[in-house]
Amino acid sequence: MSRNSQQNRAARKRKKQHRGNAREQRAPRPGIEGAESLVFAGIEFACGPAANPESLRRTVRQLADLDGSRSADTVLDWVSRILDGSMDHVFGTGWQPTEFVHAVRREFGARTARLTVTVIGAHASRTSARKVAPAQWREQLDELGIAPDSAPARGYLSAWCASENADPTDTWTAILSFLGYCSYLIPLTPLLAAPANWSEGMAASSSASRGPEPKILARIRGLLAKAEATPYPEEAETLSAKAQDLMTRYAIGSAVIDAAAHTSLRDQVVTRRLLVDNPYPEAKLQLLNCVAETNSVRVIWHQRFGLVSMVGMPIDLDLCEMLFTSLLVQASHALSEAGGDRVKRTPSFRRSFLLAFATRVGERLAIARDQAGRDASSQYGKELVPIMAERTEAVGSVFENQFPSTVPIAHSVTNAHGWQAGRVAAELADLTGGRERITG
Repeated sequence: MSRNSQQNRAARKRKKQHRGNAREQRAPRPGIEGAESLVFAGIEFACGPAANPESLRRTVRQLADLDGSRSADTVLDWVSRILDGSMDHVFGTGWQPTEFVHAVRREFGARTARLTVTVIGAHASRTSARKVAPAQWREQLDELGIAPDSAPARGYLSAWCASENADPTDTWTAILSFLGYCSYLIPLTPLLAAPANWSEGMAASSSASRGPEPKILARIRGLLAKAEATPYPEEAETLSAKAQDLMTRYAIGSAVIDAAAHTSLRDQVVTRRLLVDNPYPEAKLQLLNCVAETNSVRVIWHQRFGLVSMVGMPIDLDLCEMLFTSLLVQASHALSEAGGDRVKRTPSFRRSFLLAFATRVGERLAIARDQAGRDASSQYGKELVPIMAERTEAVGSVFENQFPSTVPIAHSVTNAHGWQAGRVAAELADLTGGRERITG
């Protein structure tokens, strides 16, 4: 036998042995029962006390081997029922659609957030949310882009996997992360009725009870929008001053009317939640807290989820949200103007800028609040003092009942240039709400 023949024969033998070893090392595709066990194990590996990234990756690889097999769709249909049931748990513990998508996106990124929207769409279809859910719930479905009956009762998970056009390991990672997150999600204060308590009568009454927005609020919103959009500081100041005057009159006038009606103030206190996006959420929280203190609103930061709970009278919450939104827009514009060179584009500069902006705005609001108190007393008389004190006490009582244990948050400033620039920008900000000014 020639030397070349011997080499070729040895090469074929090695190749055959390699194929045999590869078959022995490759785990067989899991059956349906095996896949179910892998899913439950993966949920524990994804989140909670047993979380283990390496074990999760190994489990995901085994589940990904199902791709293209006869049992793949069957397993996905089974998992889709678990996903749908998990939403009953999530919504039953006080979470709302947009809040949950927001929290998932912060924790896991865009792919798992898209999965969450898909699952919420399937859940909305099963529960007939478009017919029986409260109006605020249906508005959140619209905000998430969930069309009526957008997700079929079956096959929606397979359709989502196909739409992602991603490696099966990526889609399985998103699925298991989602389920693990649901399993260990903390409850929130319920603000709307959970799906288990929906009825058609509730949907009709929630729509009717909201009614049209008061004309004065519509005027305030229009003034704020113009103040934020104009490039001329003098015009913005004029518009903001008018909005500020209307907001102050509206808030205090409503407080006097409530007092005359002898209604239970504690029963009027409500809770709302705001979504706070990255970047620099702690600086945005500082700005919101300054605005809230001026408007007799209490806030608490759910840091992990990027949520803020606000407790106060409905009118005060409306004004607080409008003022916060307006100042946030102004801060963003001011930061863009200040961030010209490389130093001013660094995260430390931008974060310090926003913290300084919020701190200085808070100082200006405190001065304006004191002036408003003096002006209000001359307009409404000394009876106003106990009226406002009673409202503050009612808000504080509800807040402490909901959140008996709170921890203060401390902020550190790491960029002196950013801090100084932020304070300068805050001096130019238009304080467009609260109780800063009452004119005759």
